[in-house]
Amino acid sequence: MEPLKISLVGDAPPPLAEAPADYRGETPNRNGFVVAWPPQRYWKSASETDLTSEKPLHLYFHIPYCLQRCRYCFYKIEILSDSSHAQRERYVSALCREIELVADAHRLRGRAVRSIYFGGGTPSVIPPEQLARIKRTIERCFRLKDPEFVFEIEPITLNNRMIDGLANLGVNRISFGIQSFDDRVVALTGRHDTDEKNSRAIERALQTGAVVNVDLLAGLEGETMDSWQHSINRAIALGVHAVTVYKMELYSNAHYMSEIRQGKLSLPSEDEELAFARWGLDRLRDNGYAPSTYFTFTREGKYPQHHIISRWRGEDLYGFGASAFGTVAGHARQNVSEIDVYLERVESGRIPTQRVLELSSADHMMRDLVMGLKTTVIDLDEYRRRHGLRLDHALADEIAHLSREGLVAVEDGRLRLTDEGIVYGDYSGRYLGAGLRRVFTGDTKPLRA
Repeated sequence: MEPLKISLVGDAPPPLAEAPADYRGETPNRNGFVVAWPPQRYWKSASETDLTSEKPLHLYFHIPYCLQRCRYCFYKIEILSDSSHAQRERYVSALCREIELVADAHRLRGRAVRSIYFGGGTPSVIPPEQLARIKRTIERCFRLKDPEFVFEIEPITLNNRMIDGLANLGVNRISFGIQSFDDRVVALTGRHDTDEKNSRAIERALQTGAVVNVDLLAGLEGETMDSWQHSINRAIALGVHAVTVYKMELYSNAHYMSEIRQGKLSLPSEDEELAFARWGLDRLRDNGYAPSTYFTFTREGKYPQHHIISRWRGEDLYGFGASAFGTVAGHARQNVSEIDVYLERVESGRIPTQRVLELSSADHMMRDLVMGLKTTVIDLDEYRRRHGLRLDHALADEIAHLSREGLVAVEDGRLRLTDEGIVYGDYSGRYLGAGLRRVFTGDTKPLRA
């Protein structure tokens, strides 16, 4: 599942080792995945505001339902039964109503849309006829300009009906949250997938002509170098267009965390997880996969996911559904997280916003640095044109430090992550972000997502 994970329970960041008082004392690490900037804990409760903008627009739709809960999962989801048609129908109706409300209230009706993303949760628990209703509502309210249309799929939900339905919707990129192809590791997560089922689903998706992405998660319970190598090699052998390698992150509300606290579970160490990641990235490179972000590698570098890259580079994104967030016209905003509250608000004709933050000039500068580096490269001249700041001058010491660590390089007017920097992608972004905050405020604390 490509990385727009937005249905967190609460706002606490994942547990980290105790940080030094000064960001310059923090050593490279793989902790602290940056989801959004500014972090959502800084967003305030606020009434709606005009979001009129001329920037390219991207749409995200959050489906907070699954058929099974993974033991590492920290998202707020509901488990559906086979008899949950009415529940799904109500949520789909609310999504359609929210689209209409938002298009009118924020003067977004008729805006050209560059990409559509259905994430979760498990979007593929929504049947094709209900998905078609959502698509028709989108078409009534917005102008679709041959958009990238990304859809997350749980392999056990992929049948001929769903394959045909996705093709009719115009889905052209499919993302599978496989996490592991090793049956033993998968069973320990509480899932019922198998290598055989997953591979069959991926092969069927490839036959549709859509770009296919596979997510793998380094550091799961029971993971060994042999099982990890099997997963990477399996993804390559299947010929998928993109492979995303995530690090296992622990949150307080996941089953993993409670079992660790009770002494019932141990996960691979940070050194072991780092070894998994290094081996996987090297293997992907050796087989012709190039980084399009610091955790997604695409075959021959040809299949970047425009939705996520555009969002990180500051284009407008509106998120629909419970807990969905985005940034439009310089305002970061998020919907209410509780599904029942979301439904009640939309059904009563109210836009379900929970909190809003109007980004300052400093917020924009930080966002374009911290989030922009997740794409592995920042055009320094473009940054200067946009913000009037020479990053290579203002952050000369920070860039020099990261260069000595072998994490970044400045070449041809571009700041880019090296191969080693890709391993520590968010650390590099947070380190430079902390340096920029020091320039603005004098604060030298480490930056936290």
